[in-house]
Amino acid sequence: MIFPVKVPYTVSADISKYVGPAFNSSPTPAYLEQKMNELTQWSDSLCVQYPAAQSYVNLLAKYCGFLETDSLRAIALQLEEDLAIMVNGKLSAICFCFPSGFVPKTKLGASFFDLHLPVADGERLRASSEKVMQVICKPDAMYRRYVWTITSLASLSQLPFYERPLPVSLDDLYFRTETQTTVGVDGSACFFFVKVDNQPLSLIWEDKEKRSILMDSLNSMSDAVVQYKHLTYIRELLKKW
Repeated sequence: MIFPVKVPYTVSADISKYVGPAFNSSPTPAYLEQKMNELTQWSDSLCVQYPAAQSYVNLLAKYCGFLETDSLRAIALQLEEDLAIMVNGKLSAICFCFPSGFVPKTKLGASFFDLHLPVADGERLRASSEKVMQVICKPDAMYRRYVWTITSLASLSQLPFYERPLPVSLDDLYFRTETQTTVGVDGSACFFFVKVDNQPLSLIWEDKEKRSILMDSLNSMSDAVVQYKHLTYIRELLKKW
């Protein structure tokens, strides 16, 4: 289980060069089933693209080895990972079945800067947006970044359409991580593969070292970050526990 928690907690474009597969070539059936369920219910909100992005969708299908596929939705339904394509600095195609608190279709056309505009304490991240895009779009360049939070929603999807239950015990909380892998295409475009994991927080809590790091990181967050990540109530509960 990935545990990308750092102390102090910071908001930055902490990408690292990566060598390895961009996606799981042997996807778990449970992931694919959940993707199908989400797309069946919320298709128009989760999967959208500009017509001009089709050539890059075709390249994505080829990259993934799906030579008979020319549909972003069809590609997504064969992978555990959520997908996005940035072209000339703009989000040109996205199929996110498991978004973290946003509606994917509302992000179409947004720049890397705009995508992170709502992020609390994200000044450093936004300031590096242009440079980051130049780096990750270089042909065949691969980078990886991790994001984590704690949530009371057990589902992989954190769409704002879903109500967040009020936790009353540790069993009501989940440790959520995103593994964001980028693959540069031609200097002007980039593929994003985002793998979401949502595991019971109790698995972390049982490990004293991880529990200590987690609490230190939570306590180092500004109030703005805590509010943005919906952690105000959760952090207070965890302090008591």
